[in-house]
Amino acid sequence: MWDRHQFGSGETEEAVLNRLRLLERVYDPVTNRHLETLGVTRGWNCLEVGAGAGSIATWLSGKVGPEGKIVATDINTRFLQPISGSPIVIRQHDILEDPLEEKQYDLVHCRTLLMWLRDPEKALRKMADAVRPGGWLMLEETDYGSILSVDASNPSAIVFSDTWRRGIEFLRKNRIADPYFGRRVQNLIDQLGFIDGKNEGWTRICRGGEPMARFDLAAAQMAAQPMIDAGFLAPETLEMMQKLLMDTTFDYPGLTMFSAWGRKPVER
Repeated sequence: MWDRHQFGSGETEEAVLNRLRLLERVYDPVTNRHLETLGVTRGWNCLEVGAGAGSIATWLSGKVGPEGKIVATDINTRFLQPISGSPIVIRQHDILEDPLEEKQYDLVHCRTLLMWLRDPEKALRKMADAVRPGGWLMLEETDYGSILSVDASNPSAIVFSDTWRRGIEFLRKNRIADPYFGRRVQNLIDQLGFIDGKNEGWTRICRGGEPMARFDLAAAQMAAQPMIDAGFLAPETLEMMQKLLMDTTFDYPGLTMFSAWGRKPVER
């Protein structure tokens, strides 16, 4: 399994953490709003799979209080250690290889995780099994489809959309990630037999230099060297993309974060 935080060669820890913080800044308000609808409250036992830099685990800890428990896992926990302490438990864990407790959690959540896994269905089954009867499973995954809808009347749009298409092709051809995974999350919840399911896709028109554009820039820089080495990207094209993503006069539709959730039926 690729380390989704650092598959680009030569990335510094500072660059990885910057990307995670930008992801949190852009998408945490969306995630937290959905979690609020599930009624997370004191005493809940929650599992955050692929917890990244820990912002959602921290938010959940404020909801469950000392009576609850948050288990925050990741294949690499280097950015999670600062938040360790009751009620947050940090666990180094590979969702594809390591066991999970079954029927233990009131909530199991992951964000931008499944799209990076070689066997997302296996990971999903394990997460679903970890939900107690009556508990909730919430999946959030990005979808790159919307970012290709940039206004074609803008002369810069041709370079922008073509470069993203090349990036998507590179990720898929090399089985690094599924850039269209987000559109699958609702069906995956339904196929598990979970009930009371709902879903939402969130994006916005993004302007160069904004946090969302800086997140996209960080993602592009992560993939840049492997793409250049493979002949998918010319260095001068990367330079043009970097300028566009910081250009405050350039607008484009951002990535879509698809969120879906459902409740495990109570056993009879």
